[in-house]
Amino acid sequence: MAIKNKKGMFFTFMSILVVGVLVLAFSSDVYVTSKDRVPVVKSRIKTADSYLRNLEGSYLERSLYTSSYNALNSLILYIIEEDDFLADENDLNAKFKEVLLSGTIDSTDLGDMGITLMQDNTFIYRLDKIEEMSQDVLHITTDFNKENIDTVIFQSDDTGPWNVGVNLTLKFSVDAGIALWNKTETVSIMFSIIGFDDPLYIVNPDVPYFHPIKETSFNDTEWNVDTLKEHIANATYRHESNESIEHSPSYLMRFYNSASPSLCCGIESMINETVCEGVDDKSYVDYCFWSDECDDYGARLYNITGITTPSYPFKLDAYHVGQYNVENEAG
Repeated sequence: MAIKNKKGMFFTFMSILVVGVLVLAFSSDVYVTSKDRVPVVKSRIKTADSYLRNLEGSYLERSLYTSSYNALNSLILYIIEEDDFLADENDLNAKFKEVLLSGTIDSTDLGDMGITLMQDNTFIYRLDKIEEMSQDVLHITTDFNKENIDTVIFQSDDTGPWNVGVNLTLKFSVDAGIALWNKTETVSIMFSIIGFDDPLYIVNPDVPYFHPIKETSFNDTEWNVDTLKEHIANATYRHESNESIEHSPSYLMRFYNSASPSLCCGIESMINETVCEGVDDKSYVDYCFWSDECDDYGARLYNITGITTPSYPFKLDAYHVGQYNVENEAG
């Protein structure tokens, strides 16, 4: 009986020893494997973090810049096609967003209208490409929430009169397998309006007249009849920097035919002889010519000596006579 008990104790001890050795062996394997993987894990996290930084600081901004630039140009082509202005600021933002994201207006593909600038240029297309490349090249899963993107196009003190800004907010995740980021990012870009066509000249004349934005080289102290004539001949635009209420509309306001003043961003050009239509009862400042905004800017309109001709009855309201320093030529 005593022998049986000793054998039982021996087998019990051996069992414990074997289990202990197995545990130690597997524990050693796990330790060595984890230790070997530390540099790999660190490298993986570093790669994913670098990708995320580039995504936020570069890829999204570049994509938004290119898509926005083409979207605004596409809206101009749409206005040419429709021969009509947009309804208001809300309509501008809604249509800009749709063109930017999907290349459509009211769910109609712009390509069907012959407007092809957004083909392979929409922001959604570029997000798709980022998702594909991050997976194929880095084996990182990027997932953009494309159904919930907020966008606004604007002009403000920050953009000034010669640029437009676009703010876009989207949610996305980046999954590197060993780390996951959930992000909400607002991407902001600005680009110049120089060279973009003016919607006022596209819709208002009987025949669309392409009048691209060009900034005048003259400052507010340099105006006289000679510089005004050069301003007309060069088809340039002027921003008024003083704080009077008689400001011109901004570039974006011209998309929906608003003649209301914009203190930060108002610009104006002069109606030239090509599109004047012989009108002699309007100030020849562009937004004044095609609206009633300037009808009360002084008691009368003035012919400007040296500019007015029988076929070109160039007139200015009293306010703009002062702004362009042509009082001596006003009759």
